[in-house]
Amino acid sequence: MTDALVVGTSQHAPRTQVRRTEAEPPKTRVMVEFHALGPLEAVVDGRLVDLGAPKQRALLALLVSRVGQPVTVDLMLEALWAGHPPPSAVTSLQAYVANLRRALEPGRAPRTPATVLRTCPQGYLVDSRVVDVDVHRFGEHARAGWQAWDRGDPRQALTLFETGLALWRGQAYAEVAGATWLAPELARLDGLRLSVLEMRCAALLGVGAHEMAVAELEAFVQTHPLREYACELLVLALYRAGRQADALEVLRTTQLRLAEELGIDPRPTLKQLEWEILNQAPTLDWQPPPAGPAVRPTDAPTATPRVHTTDTPAAPVTDKEIFVGRDRELAQLADALAAAADQGRVVTVSGEPGSGKTCLLRRFAEQSGVPVLSGTCPEHVDAPPLWLWEQVLRAASTCLPQCPVPGPVAELLRGATEDLVHGADMIGATLRRFEAIVRYLSDAADTTPLVILLENLHRADLSSLRLLAHLAESVPTSRLLLVVSYRSDEAAPLAETLAALARAGMTRVELRGLSARETQVLASAVLGREVGRRTADALWSRTDGNPFFLRELIRLLTGEQLLEQADTAPVPVPVREVVLRRIARLPRTAAKLLSVAAIAGRTFDIEVVAEAASVEIEAALEALETAIAAGLIGEDQQRLGWFRFTHALFAETLYETTGRLRRARLHRLIGAATDRAWTGSTEKDTETTRHRQPAAEPPPTAAHLPPAAVVAGGADARPAPEHPRPGPPRSHRDT
Repeated sequence: MTDALVVGTSQHAPRTQVRRTEAEPPKTRVMVEFHALGPLEAVVDGRLVDLGAPKQRALLALLVSRVGQPVTVDLMLEALWAGHPPPSAVTSLQAYVANLRRALEPGRAPRTPATVLRTCPQGYLVDSRVVDVDVHRFGEHARAGWQAWDRGDPRQALTLFETGLALWRGQAYAEVAGATWLAPELARLDGLRLSVLEMRCAALLGVGAHEMAVAELEAFVQTHPLREYACELLVLALYRAGRQADALEVLRTTQLRLAEELGIDPRPTLKQLEWEILNQAPTLDWQPPPAGPAVRPTDAPTATPRVHTTDTPAAPVTDKEIFVGRDRELAQLADALAAAADQGRVVTVSGEPGSGKTCLLRRFAEQSGVPVLSGTCPEHVDAPPLWLWEQVLRAASTCLPQCPVPGPVAELLRGATEDLVHGADMIGATLRRFEAIVRYLSDAADTTPLVILLENLHRADLSSLRLLAHLAESVPTSRLLLVVSYRSDEAAPLAETLAALARAGMTRVELRGLSARETQVLASAVLGREVGRRTADALWSRTDGNPFFLRELIRLLTGEQLLEQADTAPVPVPVREVVLRRIARLPRTAAKLLSVAAIAGRTFDIEVVAEAASVEIEAALEALETAIAAGLIGEDQQRLGWFRFTHALFAETLYETTGRLRRARLHRLIGAATDRAWTGSTEKDTETTRHRQPAAEPPPTAAHLPPAAVVAGGADARPAPEHPRPGPPRSHRDT
């Protein structure tokens, strides 16, 4: 593969590589065509056939998704009945198979072996030699398109990519898209489709269709803003369309988003592209592709290509493209959108950092089917007044050209965010501008519901918040769905704004962690293999289902041996950086207390920790209030004076980043404080012993132990036990 679209002398690469396979034996006559890139369909002799009841269709989807591979009866029972098959399940399964065989081979003589849906040892299979599956045909077109691109023929590549994309009719395997057994395959297909969409846009640029590429890429990047290659293509398309300022704006927005959401810098090609645009490098200019022969029929895949499961290109699946769970939250948003057709609605989406707010809203935007106008607040720089709304209004002027832009709105889009008047005149001008914006958006929603999506509201400037509150008053009389997201640990400055939204009839969506089952599905999809329940439980117990923490931890578990170490793997570097950054925002006393508390364990007695940290108990309690507000710890509702880290990884990060000598000293201080505070407790000896061994000088060979053993100092596997330790009697303090 090349490293992608030619930009001067540099190349911009598609990120999906094609797996080469060995030659297949000649294919026999195709008897059935399966269409799985949408609702499942089967075509026999040119006619659609009835595939029967939902479970029977689900069975066929399972077999088609594994075409050419035997599927055991146990797996079919597990998939169709979600692990709880009734006593009659085997009989029902046999009936489904018989019904499908009659539908797929209507002319088969009685008592003759089936050709399409064959019996094999321990199960059944769909014979890949006699069927054609559009999933594999799409893969063939994708592979041929990449090969044409490699040969420097963007015209043929464009034709092949568009032919492959035309096979899609909606969500792949739509009837069973929510099934856990299908999640890895759906993630693979989604990743491949997105890569082909990107390469189609690259081919558009390659043939000189810059304006068309801009329109396609702007919509794509709005939905998938973290795909750097698409952003790179959009920047190049804007530059070639004569929009240099917009190209630079996309670059800077991408840089901010990567830093804000992932804490990373853009890849070097984006930085090089920025330098080339600033210097108007001639190498950015479009060069016509060399004239070549017309596409011959043999250059493209035939209507009935060679079909086998290994023919399909294996698109690498990145975890950023995998969406798991959140069915209830998506349903709440969908219900609000349906209600907005009659009366506007307001929805707030809150959660801790990394809880998946952006992913949820992006998925909702994909499924909404109506215009979505998005705005976001940068996390690491101060935005100018009304920056949040400037993005929304700019999107509205692009997506809704039939709605004339009022003068005050046009002024804002030109960058006039400050009125050149003072006193009462300034107040009046601000109100008139707010009214013009509200009327513009409300009128735009007259014909169809309109979604306004505002992200990272906790970082919004004061003017943006005031306009939001002003708009909220008019939402019930419009057809607007107003969706805002913010971090729950930074909600305090939003109290007045949230009160205004509540008066408009606000629906609250609060994101919690994924469940243990969803954790298993996510891990299986990211790793491309089935992950056991024990591993999933270990992942969940350390992350409480926080999607960001989960993804980073899963990425460390690439081998079978590592999967067995999910509960002892070191804290991933990105997680450690995020946690330490959140700790650094706390007052000094609170940060100090948490560092000591992490040595005590995930759950800790504040009296013991305060004494070990040499902090007065009243000052310690006051400091912990800031940590609670920041979402780092919570108060134990069952035991007075006890607290718990919100995530085990918080405690582990602080433990691992504390020096060995200081850890030993703190273990000694905590053990001594426990001995004094837990007088009369039956747990005192156990707890003091737990800190006595780590307090000793570690042996010289400790540096050669596994990381988790070094972290634990030889006392236990992790510094933060999952199950809280019983506490001492509290009668002397409870009063």
